[in-house]
Amino acid sequence: MLITIIILTLAFSFAIQILAIILYLLNKNDTHYRIFLGTFLSNTILMVLVSIIAFRNPAVISNINIGLIFWVISGFLNIILISIQVTIIIKILKRSKDPAYYDLNFFGKKVYKPELVPKSELAAMFISMPLFLLVGSYFTARLINLIRFGNL
Repeated sequence: MLITIIILTLAFSFAIQILAIILYLLNKNDTHYRIFLGTFLSNTILMVLVSIIAFRNPAVISNINIGLIFWVISGFLNIILISIQVTIIIKILKRSKDPAYYDLNFFGKKVYKPELVPKSELAAMFISMPLFLLVGSYFTARLINLIRFGNL
């Protein structure tokens, strides 16, 4: 069980490191660079720890609960993907209320400008939707299996 917890911690640390890299490239902020360096250090320590445990006791590797690891990671990815989609939808709804993003036609109806939804947000929404459905269905199926039968 210890090796499973270490591997899950390593997976979350990798996710935080990727997020720190993306935020650093977007903002060029020293805080994000320090987070990146911290996660690099923690990833290195965790990988060395897993290697030491694996070399000392190889039987531990066969006892890793891969189903649990995949289930937790899929739940984490599911939360990230849905937060991306909700954030994009909230931004679009806020922009739709701003008069700079719409005109009134002859009949007094709102006609939205193309700048209401930037292409990057549209692409992020279309890319994240199938991933959300795939990861979410795996997470939900495993959760139902856990509830009904008590095993992952």
